[in-house]
Parts: sequence; structure tokens; C-alpha cells
Amino acid sequence: MTINGLPLHPLVVHGAVVAAPLAGLLAVGYAIPRMRDRLRPWVLALGVISAVLVWFAAFTGGDLESTMHLVPGTPGAEAIRHHEDLAGKLQFSTWVLGALALLGWWLHERPGAARTAVSVLLPIGGIAVIVLCVMTGDAGARAVWVN
Repeated sequence: MTINGLPLHPLVVHGAVVAAPLAGLLAVGYAIPRMRDRLRPWVLALGVISAVLVWFAAFTGGDLESTMHLVPGTPGAEAIRHHEDLAGKLQFSTWVLGALALLGWWLHERPGAARTAVSVLLPIGGIAVIVLCVMTGDAGARAVWVN
């Protein structure tokens, strides 16, 4: 997939690179009880948006890879495989963050252990998304410069 001859993947990645860490930061902020009321709609919106954008970035990345003529075992092919592995983990973590954000939004007014668990897991998921986003982006940038 291309736009004006440019691969769509690097264009889509910019949206994911903004939305995913921002969703992660907001999820970390959810650890502060007095901030939850204000952050709840933003965590939900950006959690879901980042999951969709990261999925689309992975989809377009697979499309871009299919157009490349990579020789297995070369540094460029190995760098892309590493980036692809991290992207899969990032994609999974954004889906988990989106699901936790939905649960946090839904359980916000309900007392109980489930709400407490989500209040603990949401910031942890946010940290995971931030770390994996940085690692995936770094691996992708390195893969571009190796090729």
C-alpha cells in the first residue's frame, strides 16, 4: 500500500508513535486516585485509538515487508525480524491496555476487587506500552539504516 508512491507504513507509524505512548502515560496517571475521574475518558479513547493505530501499523508493515527482497540471514533481514517481533508484543500490549481502559471506564463507579485490580493493572499496562513502543521504534529505525 502506498500514497503518492510512498509506503503507507512510515506514515501510519507516526500516529501509533504519538497515540500509544500518550495512552501509556495517561494510564500511568490512572494510578493517582484523584486523577481517575478526569483521565477516565481520555484513557479509554486513547487506549482504543492506539490499539487500532498499532494494529494498522503492523498491517502496513507486513505489506511493506512483502515488497522488499530480503535475503534470509542478512543483517537487514534479521533487523526487520527483530522489529517485527517487538511490534507483535507492542500490538498485544496495546490491545490489553485498550481492554483494561474499557474495564476501568466501566468499573469506575462500582466498588470491589475487580475495580482495584484494574486500577493496579492499568498503570502497569501503560508502562509496558511505553517501553515496547520505544523498543519497537528503535528497532524499526535501526532496520531502516541497516538496509
